[in-house]
Amino acid sequence: MSRAAWIRWLEIVLAVVLVYAVVLVVAGSVAGSLFSALGFGPSGAIDTPAVHDYLRLPFMVLGAVLAGWSVTMLQLVRGPLRDGSQWVVPILIRSVAVWFVLDTGMSLVLGFPTHALFNVPFGVALALPLVNLRST
Repeated sequence: MSRAAWIRWLEIVLAVVLVYAVVLVVAGSVAGSLFSALGFGPSGAIDTPAVHDYLRLPFMVLGAVLAGWSVTMLQLVRGPLRDGSQWVVPILIRSVAVWFVLDTGMSLVLGFPTHALFNVPFGVALALPLVNLRST
């Protein structure tokens, strides 16, 4: 694939992450239902309306952080990277690597392998263009 195609791929993936992040902020209860459906919601013993109400806060905070991260990355991709600056690629790779290792590792340590698996498609979708852009 061409450099422009990898950049476009990266823009699309980051836009999807941004939309997901905004959904977490705007529709925290929807996110809670999604998380429960994927197997990492609250256990049956504490699955109450009060817990769901409380969990909206971490979902909203997570969404806000993801939104900021994806907007920053999008600006780097659409600006300096598209203009040919190679210094951007290692910064983006390190950012994705830190997120993936910490989030996936913490999920595994805490006993939520489903959440760790949830990270894999996002990690691959972000890493593939970055690894290919590193060599262009």
